[in-house]
Amino acid sequence: MRISTAQIYNNLLSGISSQQNIQNRGNAQISSGTRFQTPAQAGLDYKVSLDIRHAQTGIKGSIEAVSLVENRLTISQTMLSDMNNVLTRAQTLAVQQADATVSANQRASASVEVTHLLARFFDDANLRWQGQSLFAGTAVDQPAFINNAFNAGSAVYTPGLNSSITAVTQSLNPNAVNDTYAITLDAAGTSITSITNAAGSNLLAAPVVLATGANAVTMSNGVALSISYNGIPDTVNQAAGNLTVSGALPQDTVTYNGNNQNRTVAVTPEQLVVSNVRGDNPAFTDAFTALKAFKDALNANNITGIQNALGALTSAGDQIINLTTDVGGQLSAMKIYRTSYEDLQLQLDKQMNTHEAVDIPAVMAELQQSSIALQAAYSQIAQIKSLSLTNYLR
Repeated sequence: MRISTAQIYNNLLSGISSQQNIQNRGNAQISSGTRFQTPAQAGLDYKVSLDIRHAQTGIKGSIEAVSLVENRLTISQTMLSDMNNVLTRAQTLAVQQADATVSANQRASASVEVTHLLARFFDDANLRWQGQSLFAGTAVDQPAFINNAFNAGSAVYTPGLNSSITAVTQSLNPNAVNDTYAITLDAAGTSITSITNAAGSNLLAAPVVLATGANAVTMSNGVALSISYNGIPDTVNQAAGNLTVSGALPQDTVTYNGNNQNRTVAVTPEQLVVSNVRGDNPAFTDAFTALKAFKDALNANNITGIQNALGALTSAGDQIINLTTDVGGQLSAMKIYRTSYEDLQLQLDKQMNTHEAVDIPAVMAELQQSSIALQAAYSQIAQIKSLSLTNYLR
């Protein structure tokens, strides 16, 4: 069979193309460090790589979520620790100021420090982290606590069977008392015999004789009422109704301003982790109340009040310590989560490396052999061209 020069030439070109493909594939493998770069090169292996990468992305997201929880809880724990320091200092002051030998001036001076301690506790409780309120639940755009101005509250009168009393209003509430008052007249229907609060205590020192029109009545808790009497005695019904006062706030009391929703973080699609401490925990309210009561007792030079405040401060401090301990437990759990996810991430990285990594020495050897084959093919093509030219010249 006669083999033409063209056939030999085409075979050499095909071999060169094959070797060039080997060169391109080898160079791509060396530059990327992987055995394949497209699905066409290894369809099943490429899918396995995608599955591993998907798992790696999930683990990376879990680690980032755990880090967010850790950071949020760590700053919360730091603030709680500082709050405990405030309460510890207040307890020390209370022990000192409860001594009978301490003067009123000394207690007044101590109240100045307590004012600063209150402000420090308030600032800790209202801390913003990354621009978001730390202890306000999910209401991160507003302060967790607000300082209240005095509010005498709203009074609502519910008439009783007695027809002589036409209206009852609250005139004064200097101590911001929230309570319900039941008004009772005598059998003659001309005097108020008692005004009892929700606890059943009579707040009148003596019966009040009624005059036609508005009658001013001041109770033992400082609340002043205006009671309208029509001048026509009701000798049948003694119950004159109830006055309910709500919404009263003393000056400088602190109120929680957040909500009751926890800030949760999705560590995995199935697992939500609470990442915050809410300010509606009673520990916060009790601490603010104890500090204010201590300050008021110092200003009033009230030894009994100071002694009572010491107990309240100790109780509030214990609650803050318990909160701090709870946060520490959450942080320990997050550390375990982090370790588990980091170990899993390492295993996936090893699996990916084993699955995709190219054998560089083997590829280099293949490239070297391919290069030799290419050089030989180029040399043969040059010879064929030379023979063809010689034949043509003959």
